[in-house]
Amino acid sequence: MIKTENINFSYSNKEILKNINLEIKEGDIISLLGPNGSGKSTLIKVILGLLKPNSGEVFLDGKNLKTYKQKELAKTIAYVPQSSYLPFSYTVLDIVIMGRIAYQTIFSKYTNNDKNIAEKCLEILGILDLKDKMYNELSGGQKQLVLIARALAQEAKVFVMDEPVSGLDYGNQLRLLETIRNLSNQGYTFLKSTHYPDHAFLVSNKVVLIKNGIIFDSGSPDSTVTEENIQKLYGVCVNIDKTSYGHNICIPKFAKETK
Repeated sequence: MIKTENINFSYSNKEILKNINLEIKEGDIISLLGPNGSGKSTLIKVILGLLKPNSGEVFLDGKNLKTYKQKELAKTIAYVPQSSYLPFSYTVLDIVIMGRIAYQTIFSKYTNNDKNIAEKCLEILGILDLKDKMYNELSGGQKQLVLIARALAQEAKVFVMDEPVSGLDYGNQLRLLETIRNLSNQGYTFLKSTHYPDHAFLVSNKVVLIKNGIIFDSGSPDSTVTEENIQKLYGVCVNIDKTSYGHNICIPKFAKETK
């Protein structure tokens, strides 16, 4: 669904991305792992068309991203930010209906069909009961689910998320990851940056490791998130152990030394 070919990007002659080649297929949950300043957020912005690369191309459904009109792009790919504070009071339903803007003309108003679609998206995520609550009064986890509902209302099949669990408590992190996995099983595709290797083990089918603007490894979580690669990526030592449920987990070496 998404393919980048030889993407290079610089800020003021400082190289940020170097020869990035990435392929995302339908139903993928891809985790971008890398330290702060590695280029994850910049790559996301290039894929969304918010930044223009110095060289290289991005293709969406086999079509060059440059050829997409804004509304057409919004119907194909949705951005889900970490959070969104709004200076004005909007209800949850108002926020989700905003996802329908790609289907409006400059003079048209939201229809009953738009409202029905928005309510259906809230129902899918199990938060229909929040529809009349004020968005800015919600918890961080609830806000994140509302933003996903807004993306669903766009009827886009690709979700791009920049550190979606940032600032969420442990319970909301797990609820969000479960939501991502469930939507992937329904055919939705996810590209998300994260600082948590364990989250990649939990829900991702592919991991991309990026450091200093270069992809130095990619593949399945088990083959990519290794003790050696974590040391290269973050400069820390971990043990990769397997849980009783059969998936891997990162354990800091100092934790094993604690009595």
